[in-house]
Amino acid sequence: MTKAARVGCVFILLIFCFVLLYIASDFSDNVVSGRYHLAQNGETSILVLKQDHSFQQELSHSGKTEHAEGSWRRLGEGGIAFSKEFLIVSGQEPGADGTTYGEIHKPFGFLVSIALSQYHVLWYGRVDPSPDKTVYGTYTGDEEGVPATLVVRQDHTFEQTVTHLGVAKHAEGTWSLNQNGDIGFSRDFLKTSGDALKEDETASAGNPEGSNLQIVIAVTAKWTTPIFRKRQLPW
Repeated sequence: MTKAARVGCVFILLIFCFVLLYIASDFSDNVVSGRYHLAQNGETSILVLKQDHSFQQELSHSGKTEHAEGSWRRLGEGGIAFSKEFLIVSGQEPGADGTTYGEIHKPFGFLVSIALSQYHVLWYGRVDPSPDKTVYGTYTGDEEGVPATLVVRQDHTFEQTVTHLGVAKHAEGTWSLNQNGDIGFSRDFLKTSGDALKEDETASAGNPEGSNLQIVIAVTAKWTTPIFRKRQLPW
């Protein structure tokens, strides 16, 4: 092969790599919109994302079929969020305000899929000083429009009040420390909606010696990550 031919091959290879990189990083509305399908955990769901940022969804489980319409928006490079009308599927954990979050994936640059989030984070800020850096004390939630108070006691009990849509709910439960030093709350813990944890949900907080509690609401590991896969071919 002549020197000119080698240079030409390298140039073509660089162009090919550039094109692949461009395709892989393209998360435009034209790429994201389309028809998606999910079949997991005994459920099937069809999700249609339109370029006007509206969506239509059908969810079938236990012999029952539901329909919903709502809106979607992109978050950053590969994030996506759906309005609270989104029909929740098994293994998914919606945000505190009912928003569904997900990540757009494009393996090989063209196989588009959406993996739904399995957790969300609540922030509780400490209102009383803790000179010895213990977790015991009183905290308030930072969710806008949802006043919340959490009292963590030394006897490994907690008391919580959450006011959602003008309705105040009260809960009492227990907490424990795991081997990693993280706090785990009992299922009595109230989410921002005012509802207690479901059987497949957990509430835990890492680094409890700080001034805030970063409480993660997550689904249990028994559920696989719910993934909607885009229909790529016309048939």
